[in-house]
Amino acid sequence: MGNRIIMTAILSLLCSSAVYTANADSLVKGRIHLKNGSVIECGEKDRIKIPKRHGDIKLFRNAFYKNKSKEVFPQKDVDSIVCWHKMAPEYTRKFVPSEEAGLLWVYFDTPYICVCIYSKKGYGISSNGGIEIWQRIGLFSQSRTAYYLRKSGDKEFHVVGSANRNSKKVFLKRIAEYIADDAALADRILHSESGRNRTILMLNDYMPQGN
Repeated sequence: MGNRIIMTAILSLLCSSAVYTANADSLVKGRIHLKNGSVIECGEKDRIKIPKRHGDIKLFRNAFYKNKSKEVFPQKDVDSIVCWHKMAPEYTRKFVPSEEAGLLWVYFDTPYICVCIYSKKGYGISSNGGIEIWQRIGLFSQSRTAYYLRKSGDKEFHVVGSANRNSKKVFLKRIAEYIADDAALADRILHSESGRNRTILMLNDYMPQGN
């Protein structure tokens, strides 16, 4: 594998198993929600480029034509991006910027917590609508992916650990400490024997005391 870029479709909401494809797009249709309340829409011939990390969000008008033009939106001005592949418009994917990590894919969110995944190498959306996390795999290491959490009311995300390693006590402890205001769920997670993704999915049940 060496330094070859591979695209690994994980955590897809479309299917129960991982999907490996070679046609994922980082040029997708969508809309950009700005912090000032404005919404920038893609027309039929327009595309948004999903950036890596802290890259600007770029919208290409008439993306595949000679009269192509570009609109640039710094991440600091962006609240979120909602994207989809042109072949699967019914499956939308949401991305939000983090001051620390840059662009994050929203794995799921509830009224009480937002759970995101960070990929150093970026993201793509496949023709079946599935999200893809891009990674560089080497002989002794691979590019970083990580889980980021943000409770309702918090301004910034809280990183709890890698998204592609076996679950360990320190990982469970970080999550439990962050959601200590839901003591029952924190205890369940602290004693979880599931893999990292199954443990993260338990956060769907998070409800802070008093709610």
